[in-house]
Amino acid sequence: MTFTLPENSALRQIILACCTAAAIPAAANNAHAAAIPFNEALQFSNNPLGSGINYANPCCDYVNTINSGPAAPATSIYAKSGTWGAVNGYAYANLATGQLKMRSNVVNTDGTAYPSLQSNAIFGDSFTASTALGTPFSWTSASQAAFTLNLGGMLTSSAPLPTIGGDVFVILSILAPGTLDPNKPLINGPTAKQYFFWNIGNPGVKIYYTDQQMNSQPLTPTAEYTTIPPSLTASFTPGGDFDWVLALGADGQLANAGTSFDLDLSHTLTLSYAGPNGSVTQSASNQFVNFNATLPPAAIPEPASLALLGIGITLLLARRPAS
Repeated sequence: MTFTLPENSALRQIILACCTAAAIPAAANNAHAAAIPFNEALQFSNNPLGSGINYANPCCDYVNTINSGPAAPATSIYAKSGTWGAVNGYAYANLATGQLKMRSNVVNTDGTAYPSLQSNAIFGDSFTASTALGTPFSWTSASQAAFTLNLGGMLTSSAPLPTIGGDVFVILSILAPGTLDPNKPLINGPTAKQYFFWNIGNPGVKIYYTDQQMNSQPLTPTAEYTTIPPSLTASFTPGGDFDWVLALGADGQLANAGTSFDLDLSHTLTLSYAGPNGSVTQSASNQFVNFNATLPPAAIPEPASLALLGIGITLLLARRPAS
């Protein structure tokens, strides 16, 4: 999640899965600990009507929905308004269909407040590779994997976003296998291997990641954009099986009367994954299984509502049919 402090609109902090310890039991602390696939929809707002929901500061609302059942999507809708302006947010995460959606809309009417809103859709899973015979896949230092994200949406504002504040971010974090846990640091933590951070709409803004212990550290952008790019690609060599978490979010805080922004990525973000040649990928969530991509296209069921996760060199990774 992105958080802008009222006294310094140039500073933004990304907080993912904060304050969720009571929502999902932590994984066992041993060599055989399992990843915890999850869906999360999170809203954070500073406004005059903030009631301190799930947050210690009465100026702010922190509303978080998190589900460890991958087939159970997480949804969050937030709205407050007054003579000062309005904040409206929406977030939706569904690992079972590979969908992330998000929208953040803020209006400052009379300049008496500094309304802000961060809307975030997040999910995570764990990938294990095997051979076509079902034996463990032998990763090497050259075994490459890649995620491709296809985006769509609109960024509208009363003035350029860098002028009034506001941006969209996408973060992909690669973790050691069996360590995915929304109660623990997801970026730059002790189990993190690598992260990719794309800043959209406000190049040059300083971004910090804040973990559950409120430790902050700056993030280095993978790339920055003034408009929404049609796709993003992250290629990496994990050296073995890995966990991952993907976050789509937006935020902004308005200081001046008559300003507004609407950061709308409420259309589906689609996620594809390409594994090493000769590997068969499966997920800890059991939401995805492999099909042979050499079959005729008509032989592979593909409902219109299905977001495909995984086009490899010889394999197609698709959603497991409901039992």
